[in-house]
Amino acid sequence: MESHPECTRNRGTMTIDNVKQWIYEFAEQDIEKKRNENGGNVSQEEIASAINNWTMAARNFPPLADDMRNVDVQKLAQEVTAKFLVDEKFEHRTGFNYRTNEFKPWLNAAHSEIDWTYWNRYEKYLRTQKMWRRQTISTLDIDTNNILDSLPDPRMDEPFDCRGLVVAAVQSGKTANYTGLIAKASDAGYKVIVIMAGIYNALRDQTQERLEEGFIGYDQVDERYVGIGRPGQRRPLLGTSRIRDFNKATQEVMRGITSAHVEDPLVFVIKKNASVLKELTLWLETNCRQDLPFLLIDDEADNASINVKYDKGNISRINGQIRQMLQLFPRHAYVGYTATPFANVLIDSSASNDQAGDDIFPRNFIYTLEASPEYFGATKVFGDIDEKNPRYIRFIIPDENAKKLRSGDWMNEMPPEMEDAIDTFIVACAIRILDGLADEHMTMMINASPYTTVQKSIRALVENYLRDIQNAIKTYVGLPASMSGMMLSASPHLKRLKKAWEREYRSVRPYTWEQIRQTLVETVKPMSVKEINSLSSDSLNYHSAPQRVIAIGGYRLSRGLTLEGLMISYYDRNASAYDSLMQMARWFGYRMGYEELCRIWMTRHSADWYAYVTDATSELITELRAMRHADATPEQYGLRIKSSPDTLMITARNKMGAGEIVHETLVRLDGAHVETRVILRDANSRAKNEQLTQRLFTDLTAHQSYPDPNYSGNGILVRNVDADIVRRFIRDYCNSPRSFNTEKTYILSHIDQMKAYGRDSWDIFIPGGSANETTATIDVFGKRQYRERRRPTAEMTKADFFISHGQLSGKDIEVVPLSKEQREMAEARFRQENGDKDRMPSFYYRQIPDRNPMLVVHPVAIQFKNEEDYRQSWVDDPSVIDKSLWPSFDYFEEAIGWSISFPAIGIPATDTYMYNDVMLRSLRNNIEDIEDEYDEDTPDK
Repeated sequence: MESHPECTRNRGTMTIDNVKQWIYEFAEQDIEKKRNENGGNVSQEEIASAINNWTMAARNFPPLADDMRNVDVQKLAQEVTAKFLVDEKFEHRTGFNYRTNEFKPWLNAAHSEIDWTYWNRYEKYLRTQKMWRRQTISTLDIDTNNILDSLPDPRMDEPFDCRGLVVAAVQSGKTANYTGLIAKASDAGYKVIVIMAGIYNALRDQTQERLEEGFIGYDQVDERYVGIGRPGQRRPLLGTSRIRDFNKATQEVMRGITSAHVEDPLVFVIKKNASVLKELTLWLETNCRQDLPFLLIDDEADNASINVKYDKGNISRINGQIRQMLQLFPRHAYVGYTATPFANVLIDSSASNDQAGDDIFPRNFIYTLEASPEYFGATKVFGDIDEKNPRYIRFIIPDENAKKLRSGDWMNEMPPEMEDAIDTFIVACAIRILDGLADEHMTMMINASPYTTVQKSIRALVENYLRDIQNAIKTYVGLPASMSGMMLSASPHLKRLKKAWEREYRSVRPYTWEQIRQTLVETVKPMSVKEINSLSSDSLNYHSAPQRVIAIGGYRLSRGLTLEGLMISYYDRNASAYDSLMQMARWFGYRMGYEELCRIWMTRHSADWYAYVTDATSELITELRAMRHADATPEQYGLRIKSSPDTLMITARNKMGAGEIVHETLVRLDGAHVETRVILRDANSRAKNEQLTQRLFTDLTAHQSYPDPNYSGNGILVRNVDADIVRRFIRDYCNSPRSFNTEKTYILSHIDQMKAYGRDSWDIFIPGGSANETTATIDVFGKRQYRERRRPTAEMTKADFFISHGQLSGKDIEVVPLSKEQREMAEARFRQENGDKDRMPSFYYRQIPDRNPMLVVHPVAIQFKNEEDYRQSWVDDPSVIDKSLWPSFDYFEEAIGWSISFPAIGIPATDTYMYNDVMLRSLRNNIEDIEDEYDEDTPDK
């Protein structure tokens, strides 16, 4: 469960929160009016004035007058203004989606016909009780509409089977999103909804509570209305409670109830447990009409849901139960939510079983939620770890002589860095109190061992250390400021706290040590230590009162659990997989108003791992974005995940499914010829590439690199060009995501490596076309040159043009920069190694010693040769599905492609990647094209 940047805390009967909500709500309406009047702008003074006016109004409003009687009105207005200004910085971005073509969009047409009862309640709850900004709610509205539109229309009678995935950053608002999706799905007509909320009771209970407040409106345990709930309103039939998962007792409570008895949906919030899933499946089979539309929400979808017995040809229990539950209903949809989708994209996309049905590969859609720039995430946290003084990270120095603690062991002495972290937490809390936020939650996390015995010993050490600090503060802080020096001499704890302030926060906040000191009694008095594991009865209760807590745990402090107001983290764990590592990072999230106070202690080794996984995750998200631009579906488009050169795995080995480690040599960069086999068709991308090509010519002229006057072939050759000019061209080229072998990461890395090997001089060639083929031309160094003609192909889409036979350049291109002697040397070597074979692969030309790498810029005209060619190759060709993609024989489009001839100089590959089965199939097809160089490689004319 994760916090949202704009939600405030429910604090039971704390009536002053109701006053703040009332002020915020009405002030926001005035501010929005002012914003509209001013063309979208509003000043801080105007914000403060509106909030002050409504604060004064609250004093005279009868329902609030009693609550306002003893309130400092000025301070209250300042607090609401401070929150509004923090919220004002939040930038809202909607997500992006890749959908299968199997299900057509339906929501726009149906929107006016649907009674949006549940969504309207949730929207009002977020606005009036959680005080979300209207813009934030608007983003949630768009995202949930997009996801719902990716699901089948529940009102249709035909069977459907939909499997999708929603990806979001750790602690970035997934629960709020799927609560909104559930509300809208219920309004649209989904009648049976199951939410699988992690593998631990604490997470399931937390999710149940959130859904009761935002969707159900009723707490069955205390028999009271909560959140959106009001007497007399319709609500779903809830099969679980805050203290009861679905079990035998639940079945007794629900005896005799069937889906035929209720108009509103049946809802179950369950732990992801094989026994629970089995019991619920049996109940649904017995008590539910199987013709009802069914929605299954899988929170933490990469955890436990994956078939961990795939490599043995079997189906693991939880995975099998999920698939069987889906199979109960001919009309069903599965939506997984995760922040670490590594295991999900490695599921075998074709895996199926007669009894269990298809696996949960997200074949229908993948929707990626966008985090705001205000999100406190991996890039922000680990982006500066190589600098002398990282902003957020503090390093734990491992004790090489210390015994590694196992189950049953006891930690006898607190590490010095843990003491530093606790001192920093106390000072950070004092600063937040001085900020006027004493009633906000403040949390520190210590995750140093997976073993409960070790956690218990850490708790004892922390409690003793905290008790000593509390006693020292109680004894000395009440003395006058004139005795400050004596206090510091007498109390090592106060001395440490002052050092923590000097080290971490002196330059962050304008408070003096004396102000911090005077706040310490209030700071540490309510501070407590909680042990969060399976053997402890402690829990993190953020609902009864503001918490100031040091939470100690292991696995229970990882998956999904929210640590409200988390400022300080002490993390000394080793994780063997990307997803486990990222899920332990509870410090990620929205830290609006106190981000600069956050600190994380960890080893340098762990920090390096986090930085590496951040890069791998960023690459995967880039791949997901590429799917959208490629107009591809998850089943058509391959995904890959950068594989660590260290011992860190992408995910647990039994969750890797059909993924395989593939070495970079598959792309054959050393001694390879690579080219854009797919070119973007949209006008904007093509125009940018044309401009980029003209910039290339300008760069060459500026560096005094001119056409070789001795070259007499059809085209222009420029020799000995600086590598940075080539690098700039490749970097800025608008490449199609479907052109796998020209992915920039590979190419740019290899160019840099070549410079390290002393190869920083390039040749550039711009081949010419023929007036007999096309009338399209391009200006090259002030000279008009005909473009190369390329025929449109049946594989073409609205987004991409596919090069005929996958070849943009012919073998003759390779010999352009070579001398007669170099060509003869390559041909002699071929004859020596291949005897009587007469077709020489072009890579022999790339093995010439000391030859330059060569960039070939291809200005192409995409068109048919004549009307007969158009009729035979397009109109009458049955493989062309959409004839409208090319309107006539004389229609043409201009584009820029490129190819590179890399010389073989012995550069080893550096990165390995884990590919899913879709990418592997595509790569293998490409590899076959590359390797089969004995076939004629003359490009289509």
